[in-house]
Amino acid sequence: MKFEDRDIIECEGWALAHSLAIPGKRLPKATILTAALIEELHNNAVTKAQVFKLDPEDMNEDAAALQAANMIAGDNIDVKPAGRGRANLLARSDGVFLPDNAVDFINTLDDAFSAACKRPFARVSSGELVATIKIVPYGIPGHVLMTDKPAPKCRIANFKTFRANLISTGDSVSEKIIGVLTNRLSRVHGELQSHTVVKHSVSDVAGALGSMPDSDLVLLLGASAISDRRDVLPAAVEKAGGKIIKLGMPADPGNLLMLAQIGEKTVIGLPGCARSPALNGFDWILERFAAGLPLGRPEITSMGTGGLLKESVGRPAPRNANSLADKPATRQIAAIVLAAGKSSRSGDSHKLLAKVGENTVIEATIQNARLSGIQDLFLVTGSNHERIAATVANSETHLVHNENFVAGMGSSLAAGIVALPPEIDYAFVCLGDMPFIRASTFKTLKAEAKRCSERAILIPTFNGKRGHPVLWSRAFFTALSGLTGDVGGKRLLEEHSDAAVEIPVDDPGILIDLDTPELLAQFGVKPADP
Repeated sequence: MKFEDRDIIECEGWALAHSLAIPGKRLPKATILTAALIEELHNNAVTKAQVFKLDPEDMNEDAAALQAANMIAGDNIDVKPAGRGRANLLARSDGVFLPDNAVDFINTLDDAFSAACKRPFARVSSGELVATIKIVPYGIPGHVLMTDKPAPKCRIANFKTFRANLISTGDSVSEKIIGVLTNRLSRVHGELQSHTVVKHSVSDVAGALGSMPDSDLVLLLGASAISDRRDVLPAAVEKAGGKIIKLGMPADPGNLLMLAQIGEKTVIGLPGCARSPALNGFDWILERFAAGLPLGRPEITSMGTGGLLKESVGRPAPRNANSLADKPATRQIAAIVLAAGKSSRSGDSHKLLAKVGENTVIEATIQNARLSGIQDLFLVTGSNHERIAATVANSETHLVHNENFVAGMGSSLAAGIVALPPEIDYAFVCLGDMPFIRASTFKTLKAEAKRCSERAILIPTFNGKRGHPVLWSRAFFTALSGLTGDVGGKRLLEEHSDAAVEIPVDDPGILIDLDTPELLAQFGVKPADP
């Protein structure tokens, strides 16, 4: 391939190496320069251009990328048509990605190749991009891909449907935990078909193992962690005629996992972190099981490299001894109360100015936060700014007026975050129309913030349902300050679900927001004064 900086009048038949813009027209790279185009460029004062021309034996970038992709595409991999020197490889089914050394093989053929893929044993979904091959120059010598070496293949070990039985010990497991396990199984095409609760004893667990319905997998969730081969769950497996394959795995969270076998049936003793939806070592074991991959002592032992997963934000003793969890005295917590909306759903009366007892709704909301000991409280106003500001004038509340309140809640939340002083470590985000949240809820969340790591989002729950206020770590302030429109913090919660820590509270008020006239009447809230 030739690649030169040439006088424009000498470029006929060559292709542009970079795009060129002239008045009213833009010529993209790789455009073949004809006599007419050269005349037009010359008339617009273009005198030189970087251009290229393939030699007869060369392959153009798209053909080279496509051929390389097809060389390494194995089972359950689809290759998409190439464009701009790039060919993508997609998963044809849900499963586990096995790259072998395929992209390394391509990259070593020539510097022209820049191939990349997902990590080994990554769980992938059908249609997901698993590898990509990019050709850096506009063409390569054809002989580069004429290699006698057999190319390794990347492939997907697809998930096969299976049934699992769960045996838990001690108290009954909550519906939420059952939901977490059910979702985890369904992601790898598994089904939880039964759940048995027994006493935390060797004989009771062994008895349950011997009488459970037929299944492909048995999950054991103990009332206490597995800490020794002589502990209840390992001893019960052996009493039931099984054998322990591996006790403990080099992944954190997930250390206290047990892999065992009873006849042809796989048994997994779950680590405590399996109760959480966040990624942990159990996921890796479950994915390999579902994909029918080898799963024994050697495979588990080799998981240590890369086995340090995300910090569990709710653990009282974080791995990082220098985290804020070890410095509770430095925790400074503020509250942002959102009161900028038009109250369009609550009828003729503005809901925040309606009366709860002797106070307005917004006064009651602020008062409960104050009773919990919060000193720094920021009230974001918008619609009805003057009346709401006058209502809280004597409460030592910092007023933040969002002039762009019509854009939606996201802009008001962002305005409140921007107003926080730099020393604030955590901030409550409160809705102004929730006056029934108890001060004790604020206190509980504040106390839990001192125990968590520096990247936590604390969410109160009542009877398993999430409510308000949400307590956000400073680690998320930048993202919150970038919110726009009517998108609140919910989207960020979805993106950072691994950082969410649910805190049960005895407070139905976390679920009650006064959105409509019916709710105002139901809770005895009187309309605002004219």
